Amino acid sequence: MLRDVVIQPMAIICITLCLLCTIKKLAAATPVEVTTQLGVLKGKLESVAGRQVASFLGVPFGEPTSGQYRFKPPRMVKPWKKPFEATTLAPSCYQSKDTTFPGFRGAEMWNANTPLDENCLYLNMWVPWGVRNATVLVWLYGGGFWYGTPSLDIYDGRALAAEGDVIVVNLNYRMGVFGFLFLDDPDVPGNMGLMDQQLGLQWIRQNIAYFGGNPEKVCLFGESAGAASIVAHMIANDSRPLFHNGILQSGSLDNPWAMETPEKALNKAQQFARSLKCDNELVSSTIHCLMNKSASELNDAIWNVNLSFLEFPFVIVSRDRGGFFNQDAFVSLHEGNYKKDVNLIVGLNENEGSFWTFYYLPKHFRIEHDSLLSKDAFMDCVEESLALYPTVVRRAAAFHYLDQQCRNQPEYYRDAVNRMIGDYFFTCDSLWFAEQLLEARAAKVYVYHFKHRASTNPWPAWAGVMHAYEIEFVFGLPLLYPGNYTPQEEEFSKEIIKYWTTFATSGKPEVPKGTLSWPEYTLAKKESFALKFRTKEIERRIKEETCKTWRSARKIEYLLYASQYRAGATASIGTTFAYRLATTISIMLPALLRV
Repeated sequence: MLRDVVIQPMAIICITLCLLCTIKKLAAATPVEVTTQLGVLKGKLESVAGRQVASFLGVPFGEPTSGQYRFKPPRMVKPWKKPFEATTLAPSCYQSKDTTFPGFRGAEMWNANTPLDENCLYLNMWVPWGVRNATVLVWLYGGGFWYGTPSLDIYDGRALAAEGDVIVVNLNYRMGVFGFLFLDDPDVPGNMGLMDQQLGLQWIRQNIAYFGGNPEKVCLFGESAGAASIVAHMIANDSRPLFHNGILQSGSLDNPWAMETPEKALNKAQQFARSLKCDNELVSSTIHCLMNKSASELNDAIWNVNLSFLEFPFVIVSRDRGGFFNQDAFVSLHEGNYKKDVNLIVGLNENEGSFWTFYYLPKHFRIEHDSLLSKDAFMDCVEESLALYPTVVRRAAAFHYLDQQCRNQPEYYRDAVNRMIGDYFFTCDSLWFAEQLLEARAAKVYVYHFKHRASTNPWPAWAGVMHAYEIEFVFGLPLLYPGNYTPQEEEFSKEIIKYWTTFATSGKPEVPKGTLSWPEYTLAKKESFALKFRTKEIERRIKEETCKTWRSARKIEYLLYASQYRAGATASIGTTFAYRLATTISIMLPALLRV
């Protein structure tokens, strides 16, 4: 009898727990439907941060891009007859995988987490249920235009939608050879990935009202290659009406890795075709050969091209054959031919360069140790990272970042390499673009300096606040997974979400009451907002002298290119003696004046 008495309550408890779990699951995934002009979409409704949020995942916005449509501009998706089950995350566009650090979370977290598919024009969307006239935040992911996906765990839009009361849309786009190969031919026009993004924005404009969104309140936000893409859309005539504000996180189109000339892009394409035995004097024959290769064959060959430091296989080309750019994008960027009535947040992380040292300078930078450098090792890193420049330029750069107090501290030399890479390849071009936009006096610009290192960051502590590691706070991961973060980081993430979403709505980031206001970035004061938990501060003229040095070199690069462009020449930036001489004078002069 005693045994029966014990078992009976236990059985009741087990049954009760099972019922509670079932009820919880049902409550967490209630089916919902929305009828659009294309057909019915079936999503799921769940409670997030005290708010009901509907997820519509893997929603098609473009027709298939495989077979005869490989390398072609995208086509708008056709209407469907049966309700579409939008409950599975979007597939990832065909891409390579980062295998540099197998099993290491810091690298693996950026690898595609959904099946690869050449037909990948899908989006993920999160909607605070019941909204009307809501602001829409559209995410363009980074990854050097060769890898990335809108479905990564770190891009989960549920918390951002719930906490910020905005609709979040993550767009997919073709990458690598599928999205950015350029053969100077309408059948392989280049910038197909940007056209995919543009098509996604058109889909949003036509359909977002069905979900309670306002097509006149669309804000693009993107990181690294995604940020560079936003600037490309500011240039593209057909993209300009499709968004109204923008947030550039650690990237701009003028970054050295983001865009290249047609000559350079074509040279890479020819190397690529040659590696697949597809090179032919007739472009049509080359294209025919590439069309008959499998997706995996094409993808496996993207690294068979000559690449310099922090250069990616196939990126944006400044003049494509598909009509995305109406004018050379280098010329448009430097001469102000772009959408100017768009408010911007422009951001940089404190240690933009450290992420790249592990990949491009592995002899000196390792995840297993502190990567302390001697002065000779520092000079070796300068030589390698700026190998395309003449010796005198590399020496000028070394002088600028050397320890002027001659303390000969290994930590200083390590951090100096990280600063140099971050300044040249990311930060200075972002600040330059902010100032260029301000000269038009048609919009407001806000600049942030992100200075909080997440408690979850798996990279060595000395790497600091790395490239891309603000994203988890923007998307609200501490709200979704509070057990992985500190309570303070949860509050910090709420602050970041408030900045981003209020800016997306009004063009001005609102700060919590009683805290320091985020000032506009002006040409007179150049004030940026330091984002760090508990301590908010205004920084003035951040990296101004350093960036003058780098931007003087970039200006000469452009002037040479522009003269050749107007003359009808196609010489690539950075390949001629005239460029080297001009750049040497340009970059050396400010450095020498400080001696």
